[in-house]
Amino acid sequence: MHSKAPQDERFWLLVSLKLSGEATPEETHELASLLRDHPEWGLRMEQMANLWRQKPAESGKEATFNRHLQRLSTHLSNPVLQYEQAPEQATAGPSAPLPSDHKRHPALVAPSDFRVPGFRRLIPAAAAAALIGAILLIILQTHHKTTPAEGFNTVTTRAASRSKLQLPDGTLVWLNADSKLTYKVFDQNPTREVQLVGEAYFDVAKDKNRPFILHTQTIDIRVLGTAFNVQCYGNERNTETSLFQGSVEVTLKDLPDKKIILHPSEKLTVHNNEMAVSDIKTKEADPDDEPVMTLGKVHYQQKDNTYIESLWTKNQLAFDDRSLEEVAKQIERWYGVHITITSEKLKTTRFSGVFEDETLAQVMEALKLIGDFHYTIHKNEVTITP
Repeated sequence: MHSKAPQDERFWLLVSLKLSGEATPEETHELASLLRDHPEWGLRMEQMANLWRQKPAESGKEATFNRHLQRLSTHLSNPVLQYEQAPEQATAGPSAPLPSDHKRHPALVAPSDFRVPGFRRLIPAAAAAALIGAILLIILQTHHKTTPAEGFNTVTTRAASRSKLQLPDGTLVWLNADSKLTYKVFDQNPTREVQLVGEAYFDVAKDKNRPFILHTQTIDIRVLGTAFNVQCYGNERNTETSLFQGSVEVTLKDLPDKKIILHPSEKLTVHNNEMAVSDIKTKEADPDDEPVMTLGKVHYQQKDNTYIESLWTKNQLAFDDRSLEEVAKQIERWYGVHITITSEKLKTTRFSGVFEDETLAQVMEALKLIGDFHYTIHKNEVTITP
C-alpha cells in the first residue's frame, strides 16, 4: 500500500490498472477493499467503466484516446447523481433499465466482475499517466457538498438525467429527473425512513422487523417489502402513488386518521392543494366534485402489459391521458427545457404517448399533429401557441 499517497489517488490508479488489464491479484484485492471502505466511489468507477468499454480503435490510438479523455471530463465534471453528503453505505450507478419482471438485481457489479470485451492490449504508460491525471482533475471538479453531521444523506438528480442507487438496507431506488432523496443510515433505527421530492421507483428490501417509511410533502407511505412508484414534485398539484407488488399504507399528513391500503395495480392520486376535503372517491365519481384523493388503476402498455408509470425507468417518456400542462412539465424535466403554453384551452387538451430516444423536436412534432397547435424551440425555451 502506498500510504503516502492520498487514498483517492491510489484508488484511481488501481481503477486504471484494473480496466486496462494490468492489475495484479493483490491490486485487485486492494481495489475491492477501498470500495468497501468508500462505497460512494462506486458511482465514479461505474461511470469510468461504462466509458472505458467504448474501447479505442486500433488505428489512430492516440487521437482516439484523447477524445476518450475529453468525453470522460465532460461526463464526470457534472455528475448525474450528486451526494450532498457522501453516504457511508449507499452505492449508486448511472441510469439503469428496470427489469420487465421487476425482480431485484445488483445495483453495481463488483470490481472482480468488470469485463472489457475484446480489449487485449496494454495501454502505454504515458497514456495511463495522462488518464490518472485527468481523473484526479475531474475529482476536484465533482460536486460533493458536505452538510453538518446530522446523520442524513441527500442524493439529487439534475434535469434531463435519471439515476439508480442502493440504500444501506439493500432497497433499490430509481430517481427520475430533478429529484431529491434524503435518508439516514438505517443500522440502529427501528424504522427505515426516507424523504422524497420528485419522482422515484422503489424496490424495497424485505425486513418484517423494520418498516420502510417514505415521507413526501403531503403523504407518508409505509411498506414492509414491495415495489411502487411515487411522483411528488413540489410544483405539481398532485402526488401519485402507483403500486406494482405487495401492499402499502398511505397516510395524509393533514388527515392522519385517513389510512388507505393499496393493492397491486392500484394508483392513488392526492390533490396537494385540497387537503381540507375528507372524502375518498373513485374515478367514477362526479368529476365536478373533486375529492382530496382519487383511487384508480395503474395504466398498462397493451403490447407487453408494462406499467406506463414505470416506463421512465427504462428511459421511455410516457404519459397516458394527461393534460398538455402535465405533459409539458414531464418534457421540461426530461429534456431540461422550459415550456410556455400561451392558451388556457390548450393546457387542458389530453394526450397519450410513449417516446424512446426521440429528440425534443420529434416529440413536439408528434404532439403538434395530435393537438393541432404550433410551437417554436429557441435554445432551451419552447413556446406553444394555438
